Amino acid sequence: MKFASLLLLATYAAPPASAYVVHPNPFPATTALRHLRDDRSSRCVPVTHNHLVTTTTGRTATRLNYKGESNEGGSNNFSLRDGDDSSSSSSSNANVWSVLANTERWISDTLDRSNQAELTRQQQQKNKNDNGKMHFADDKGEVKQQQRGGAGGMKDNPYARKEVSYVCETGSELASVVGGVFRRVREARELGESHGRGVEARLGETTDASQPATMRQTNVVVIPNCDELSTFQTFDKLVQAINQARRAARDFVLKKKDDDDGIKDWVVSINCAHLHPMYGMPTPEEQLASLKHEEQEGEVDVNLQEYKKRRDEARRSPYPSVIVEVMSTPPPDFGSRRDEAVAEAAARDTTGSKAEEDADVTSDDVRRLEALFAMSAAKKSSSADDPFYDALGEAFGKKQIMTQTPLSMAQTWVLQNDPAFNEQTSTFTKSDTRHVDAAYEYVFNNLAMLNAADGDATLCLLDRPKRGQKSYVVLPNFLPTSATSFDRFAGQVSNIVRVMPSLADRLMISTFHPEHVVKSTQAPVPIIVITWK
Repeated sequence: MKFASLLLLATYAAPPASAYVVHPNPFPATTALRHLRDDRSSRCVPVTHNHLVTTTTGRTATRLNYKGESNEGGSNNFSLRDGDDSSSSSSSNANVWSVLANTERWISDTLDRSNQAELTRQQQQKNKNDNGKMHFADDKGEVKQQQRGGAGGMKDNPYARKEVSYVCETGSELASVVGGVFRRVREARELGESHGRGVEARLGETTDASQPATMRQTNVVVIPNCDELSTFQTFDKLVQAINQARRAARDFVLKKKDDDDGIKDWVVSINCAHLHPMYGMPTPEEQLASLKHEEQEGEVDVNLQEYKKRRDEARRSPYPSVIVEVMSTPPPDFGSRRDEAVAEAAARDTTGSKAEEDADVTSDDVRRLEALFAMSAAKKSSSADDPFYDALGEAFGKKQIMTQTPLSMAQTWVLQNDPAFNEQTSTFTKSDTRHVDAAYEYVFNNLAMLNAADGDATLCLLDRPKRGQKSYVVLPNFLPTSATSFDRFAGQVSNIVRVMPSLADRLMISTFHPEHVVKSTQAPVPIIVITWK
């Protein structure tokens, strides 16, 4: 089941602003701006942490205390420096208040306008139907509709109860912003998976055959301080590249965990959409092409133009924003869940009783153990090794114990096989992630760190890194058995970098992998190589 994004709700039959329940951000690494509200006043307590700030509002709270011009005219032009005049306008934390307030106000006003237009349309339709009535039986359909939709005749909107979280990414570095977007995708996936595991665990403990609950949540990530995203074309290409990378991940051959607990995996669907102050505004080239097309057609569809205009206006938010929606649905059930739960409970009882029977120790077992220890003491080891390591060899079947880590193995191999390696400028980082979204997050966070060191001489020994400097990202548990999938992952990273103005012409991405055909690139572990041009 597809679920629409917040933008489409603002266009057609969107719920009233008071129907939105905004909950705290569930992710532990984020920071909440907790709005403490009562019937008489509204005050906020900020808690700062890194570059992330979230805000939560109550059901009845649709406005925040902030300074700025009213938005009754529908204008979207807000300043990043609204707020208290006594505070520093250059501080990111001070700007967060106005950013979140303006975003919430814009969403509220957009929904109010769409709801008012829907009520007007329904009233006109009702008047038209009243004029055409010829028998009292014509009122039956209207009565049923009012019973379904309430006193106002409005239909139930399933999105009125959707949970919404607001997050502000205050970073100005585009690579860190991309890493933050993938972080939100990862956290949304983890939230959906944890919801599914919790529901399955509860169903396994009881014989109740109730239908599992589906989880849906929306996260609005506001990006106010990144100057590279000021144009809609750049932002649109970036979001499209991120979505394309997420779609390509469906074909990757991932390594499954060994500790499979047997719990059915829920279907976690994540959708990423975007809002922008200049959403849909064409470039001069696009305007010229549109005029030529209209001239060739010889006619203009006024209704289509009005539809496109309203659609674009509904997505012109005060600041560039990414909407991350997650939906966690139960796995396909081809049988009765009650029968399955009863069978699992019976199997657990049988296993428990069998384990209790096996737990009894007899006198024969004790005699066998005594004879075994006496035999091992009588034998004399012919090994020249230390008795401790000899005992370990006997216990593990003469296996060798290696003290090398994946990072040290990668460093040793690169030192011996990569002629471009420079011990003074090259860097190594490692991540144990197995998931695609976490790998994207880690790679782009590394790019942000390296780019920051490039621009700040205090973060590195050189004023600027030398041309050809390499950074090695070691991912030992990510796609270790498929070189094709790993190369495609690196290709998607390159596609995202190409649409980033600050890094498009400065980076080259390559790979080393154990499954490569060419021997010169057969590293012991998967490695992403970032080369600065």
